Amino acid sequence: MEKETDRKNKTEYKRLIIGILVILVIAGGFIFYLSWPLLTGTTVILDTRPVDPFDPLRGQYMTINYEIGTVEFEGDIRQGDKIYVILKPDENNIWRLEKATLTKPQHGTFIRGTVTRVRGNSTNIKYGIEQFFFERDADVPTRDITVEAKVDSSGKARLVNLLQNGEPVQIEYKKARLTS
Repeated sequence: MEKETDRKNKTEYKRLIIGILVILVIAGGFIFYLSWPLLTGTTVILDTRPVDPFDPLRGQYMTINYEIGTVEFEGDIRQGDKIYVILKPDENNIWRLEKATLTKPQHGTFIRGTVTRVRGNSTNIKYGIEQFFFERDADVPTRDITVEAKVDSSGKARLVNLLQNGEPVQIEYKKARLTS
């Protein structure tokens, strides 16, 4: 009877270990997938047009509109299409649109986006890096902002840092008011 109980305990212990390992592998894979552009990507600086909203459910964040968020594109394109924007640095090392295409480029630095709206030849694009979250009561500058991002070889981008005049943004926090 004791041998059977020991065998059941060992079997349950093995199942528990396997379950934990599966969860860790899935979580690790997810973290690795999200971190891949940060580990292997090319650093690009993008010009922005930020807005500073507050959402009571999501907290304080900055919505970032990019210069490359609206491009001229001639051809058959619809909302929801994947689009690749080939980037080229200018004399100030701000990466700007060189060309937009529906086919993945074989070389060069490019960012992958999704078409959100088409009006004539004007195409609006989202890249998945349009929001920057920060702590409540933060005083974040919104003028002369550029974004440092990493773009991997598939065009997937991750926001790395907000820059103001080429330097990391200094976020200052207001002291919380105490009410009596």
